[in-house]
Amino acid sequence: MNTYVESGTQRIYNLCKKIDRALKRRRLANGKEQGFTLVELMVVVAVIAILAAIAMPQFMSAADKAKQAKEIADMQIIRNATQLYMIDKSVDAPPTVETLYKEGYLTEHVKSSKGKDYVISYEQVTGNTGKSVVVTSPDGAN
Repeated sequence: MNTYVESGTQRIYNLCKKIDRALKRRRLANGKEQGFTLVELMVVVAVIAILAAIAMPQFMSAADKAKQAKEIADMQIIRNATQLYMIDKSVDAPPTVETLYKEGYLTEHVKSSKGKDYVISYEQVTGNTGKSVVVTSPDGAN
C-alpha cells in the first residue's frame, strides 16, 4: 500500500515540476512576470485534492485504532477499580460503573465510544476454582 501511495505522490510531484518549468519558459518568452494564472491555481488545487484523497483513509484508520485502544484501556481501568471496590467492601456482586464513580474508585463516569455504559460481571474462570471480573463493552468488544 505504501509503495502505491509513494509512487502516486511522486508522479504528481514530477508532473507539477514539469508544468512549473513549462509555465516559467512561457513567462520568460513573453518577457513579463505577472501573477499566477487561473490554470496554475486550478492545478495546485487539484494536486492538493488528490493528496488529501490519498491521505484521508490513513487518518481515518488511525482514528479507529485510537478509539479501540481507548476502549481497551477503559475496560482495564474499570476491571481494576471493580476488584479494588470488591476487596474494600467485601462484596461478591460487582458494582456498576456509576457506583464506582460515585464511590471514588473512578475519576470520571467512563462510557463507551457510543456513549453507553460498560457491563461488569463476575464469572467463573475456566479450568479454575476462582472467579474473575469481566468487563464488556456494550458495542461488542470484550
